[in-house]
Amino acid sequence: MSIGANGRAVAVITGASSGFGMIFADRLAAEGCDLMIVARREEKLNSVAEKIRSKYGVEVEAVVADLANQDDLAEIERRVERFSTLRYLINNAGFGGNQQFPDVSVEVETRMVLTHCLASMRLARAALVPMKAQGKKKDAGYIVNVASVAGFLAGQGAADYCGTKAYLVTFSKCLQCDVRRFGIRVQALCPGFANTEFHISETMKRSNVKQIYPEIIWQSADRVVDASLRSLRRRFRPNVVCIPTVFYKLVGYFGSSWLFSPLRLALSGGRVR
Repeated sequence: MSIGANGRAVAVITGASSGFGMIFADRLAAEGCDLMIVARREEKLNSVAEKIRSKYGVEVEAVVADLANQDDLAEIERRVERFSTLRYLINNAGFGGNQQFPDVSVEVETRMVLTHCLASMRLARAALVPMKAQGKKKDAGYIVNVASVAGFLAGQGAADYCGTKAYLVTFSKCLQCDVRRFGIRVQALCPGFANTEFHISETMKRSNVKQIYPEIIWQSADRVVDASLRSLRRRFRPNVVCIPTVFYKLVGYFGSSWLFSPLRLALSGGRVR
């Protein structure tokens, strides 16, 4: 049976082989959604798909794709547009880095911009085609762009990471302005440090952030996803920007407010007011 058969809601999740993406897949499957999960690591992705099928009895399509590759991205777009019962798009694919300009890999930095920004924009547009066509005036669909509290900050070795996450925050706010009339909700999810595989990936393995920052400020990945879904479905005064935990809300506010430029000075090594 194909996903979305018999009118079942469909969720598309990128970066679903681990971390937030894997947890979003579990939560939405538990609610009865069929899934299309996307990631680069075939073995891990297939393992996630099989566990979800056996646990919840939903249909899961695992698609191996690199969203920085324009042919792969175009193919995912085509598939997303065909899901007439698309309910969720979770733009979660991404990675970090810790190199400082000009001593960076231009190819890696380019892949980051393509994955975080271009892929999120194009998949959001593709998802809006079936969501808008459903003709609902509320709860027609949900789009989550996984950004970061880093989108409100600045620091060494994170020019494109902070820059692309800031793009996702602003893009999500503007996108919500465009699609609110269709009953579609958009969220920029902005977690801080979370216990996932993110910080031990190939591009982050020399950052040593797990050793630098105390355990008390690290978030549970499950709680981040649960906070995202609660905020997304809130009936009254829903926020586009979701920053789980009071601590990181304060970090985001202090980092972006002109009243608190001393924090930016501290976090950027005295270089950014």
